[in-house]
Amino acid sequence: MNPFGSRRRILSGLAVPATCIALLAACGSGSDGGDTATAATSAPEVSSNADIFAKLPEDVQKSKSITVATEALYPPYEYLAEDGSTVIGLDIDLLDAVTARMGIDYELTNTAFDGLQPGLESKRYRVVMAAMSDTEERRAKFDFVDYYQAGQAIVVRKGNPENISGLADLCGQPVAVLVSSAQEALLKEVNGAECADDPIKVTSLQSDTDALTGVQSGRYVADVAQEPVARYNAEQVGGGNAFEVANAEPIRPNPLGVMLNKDDDELEAAFAEAFQSLVDDGTYAQILKKSDLASGAITEVTVNGGTE
Repeated sequence: MNPFGSRRRILSGLAVPATCIALLAACGSGSDGGDTATAATSAPEVSSNADIFAKLPEDVQKSKSITVATEALYPPYEYLAEDGSTVIGLDIDLLDAVTARMGIDYELTNTAFDGLQPGLESKRYRVVMAAMSDTEERRAKFDFVDYYQAGQAIVVRKGNPENISGLADLCGQPVAVLVSSAQEALLKEVNGAECADDPIKVTSLQSDTDALTGVQSGRYVADVAQEPVARYNAEQVGGGNAFEVANAEPIRPNPLGVMLNKDDDELEAAFAEAFQSLVDDGTYAQILKKSDLASGAITEVTVNGGTE
């Protein structure tokens, strides 16, 4: 048996912005690039599957490890623990479990979000796991093994002073998003449709923390983010008194997936089979319950199943 909290994590590269908001769980000091940290977790142990291991690429079977990149400023999916270096969150718990099922370890690099796709394309990293929306634009270059369903949300200051309830209410307003994100693409689409006559003034920032800081200061009327992230921040920042989610229902739900290069077919197939086995044996449901994120659970793992 493998306690999947023991997967190896090597962190590097990402400095935490000086604009971190007090009480935001993502805030913490960066890593020096060489530390290895292990996070304790109450999630169940996961046994390896020899049949899945045998289907892995030959080089992965030999090394028994893969390189994975994330951006640890996006709670509740991935963020820094109180020690300022250990990456925790839903994606990390799932990554621990799926690699344990495959019988391998992983080396995790924490880097800027807009560097994830270039790093994967150049094969600096074998896999990206960072709450990545499976979108048509990204599928043109990469493949996705989809493991979760999430919509988008609009984060505003507590009390919703601009009375925002949907995307159309953002027309003509200054709004923040994460650079190179699905939310950035969504607002560009809205600017070509319902906001064509009065476009949203979109500012793309390096982290969701920066976006929240701008909303809190009044520089932006809203931050558009994935709904679980938005609701987490609305509940956690400032004791729940800084922000709220303006929309009543999730906006355009779409799968999130592990992102791989299109020529990595064997590793892709192993991820899909390992994830499906975790769904089938109940481990996946236990992990989502631990993070209070069961609302986005899937029952069938798909490859390139995005609808956007």
